[in-house]
Amino acid sequence: MRAVAPISNFGGNISFTPRHKYCPRSEEEVVRILDRHRDGTVRVLGAGHSWNQGIKTADVLVDLRHLARVRVQGDRRRVTVGAGVRIGALLKHLSKRGLTLPSIGLIDRQTVAGAAATGTHGSGRHSMSHYVESMRIACYGRDGKARVRTVDSGSALRAARCPVGAMGVVLEVTLPCVPQYYVRERSVWRRDLDAVLAGEGRAPLQQFYLMPHAWTWLVHERSVADENRRTGGAALYRLYWLAAIDVLLHLCVKLSASLMRSRRLVHLLYRRLLPAFIFPRWCVTDRSDRQLLMRHDLFRHLEMEVFVAREHLMAAVGLVVEALRRADERGSHVHHYPICIRRVLPDDTLISMASCHGIEEQDWYAISLITLTEPREPFQRVAAALAERMSSLFGARLHWGKWFPPGWAGVERGYPGLGEFEAMCREFDPRGVFRNRFLRRVLLRRN
Repeated sequence: MRAVAPISNFGGNISFTPRHKYCPRSEEEVVRILDRHRDGTVRVLGAGHSWNQGIKTADVLVDLRHLARVRVQGDRRRVTVGAGVRIGALLKHLSKRGLTLPSIGLIDRQTVAGAAATGTHGSGRHSMSHYVESMRIACYGRDGKARVRTVDSGSALRAARCPVGAMGVVLEVTLPCVPQYYVRERSVWRRDLDAVLAGEGRAPLQQFYLMPHAWTWLVHERSVADENRRTGGAALYRLYWLAAIDVLLHLCVKLSASLMRSRRLVHLLYRRLLPAFIFPRWCVTDRSDRQLLMRHDLFRHLEMEVFVAREHLMAAVGLVVEALRRADERGSHVHHYPICIRRVLPDDTLISMASCHGIEEQDWYAISLITLTEPREPFQRVAAALAERMSSLFGARLHWGKWFPPGWAGVERGYPGLGEFEAMCREFDPRGVFRNRFLRRVLLRRN
């Protein structure tokens, strides 16, 4: 048998070598793999665009890249997607038919199944998990034999919409599709968080950034355009944003924070240089799948994303500012990347980060903390302390696809639907084949 090559994730912080790796080409082959390894541990590899140990296994890894069929149903209101299809490929497929997805995240490199499984989201709408209408999942019955189940209603669907790989191998996902729409955008500075939030009414798709050391607010004001028509300069705007922000800003960060390790240069970057590259009067309209995507995946980084309910947003941001200022003053960590904040509408799921199951329904805000420097330990210490404090104070939740601090124990505090989710996991996986160490540590402790 040929040796299995080591597996690494996008961020470079996870590396492992499974005993077995499979690339099945059919549902039947997946079922045979599960039957063969019913006494082992099975995990699924998507695009590898995650920073936690959810995919890690010393036993069996299943790569679903060949399950890549896309079927738009006859009514053009739904699309069924194989687990190996990446979001970018799906968007292109739909765009040729004048369609798109109801919610699009920042990047399109993830697989659709992986994005749904971890609650991936954009800004101003629900996460992708919320929109899942049905799934086909390869799992186990009470007799220990593998089988394929279609999940399309009830508690099973609410659990399967964001299963973090704990219910089985997702084979297909059915999502609604909507007519292609255009997004109007401009970038503006706001004086404080109150002013930022006041703009949500006129720009419901907006996402915003807290600039470290300047502590100013940059807002991508985004709203659905009245007409599906691209304005002049839209292509130039995308090129400018790619060159000036997605590339040049990252290079400046790498130079000042990683190579030169200069606190003064990092401060200068955000207080003086970056504002010169933002043009608030530049307003453009373009297709949604062009306007809502960015390329912050061009540079390897580590990311932790913390979700808080709207009622706690102001206090949570204050806590972030306090922690980063103190770390900067002590010289223990100079934060060097904009803090991105996005609003996510409440999800009809059990454990996606914006789940409203069992609590008062309200919007959630994702606060993203990123580092581009090596070593990462100074950032991780600050991020871990923030995650623990926000969990205890605000019931904060960590993104299932981002970095989890070792020993973090906030899941039980944050998810009223956890017990119901665990029951579904036991039904679909009675012997715990899909539970690796990461899931047992942070999620399924009572199983």
